[in-house]
Amino acid sequence: MPQYHITFAGREQDRVPVECADLPAARNQAIQRLGAYLASHPGFAEEGHWRVTVEDDVGRAVATVIVATVTPRPVGPET
Repeated sequence: MPQYHITFAGREQDRVPVECADLPAARNQAIQRLGAYLASHPGFAEEGHWRVTVEDDVGRAVATVIVATVTPRPVGPET
């Protein structure tokens, strides 16, 4: 089974190896890990955006998952 590495931006020292059947499975694993992290660190969501990189077994970035928190603009009369 291929090995991939999942890395949160700014936490490169915490690069996590995972074995997945293919790239879509590795990308899903990255999304699940990000979701679990945000669930256990809710204050982290205030930082605005996160990038998780999936690398293949030789260190090439093969997918990037980007999640952003956007504050909606107030809705009101046009000026």
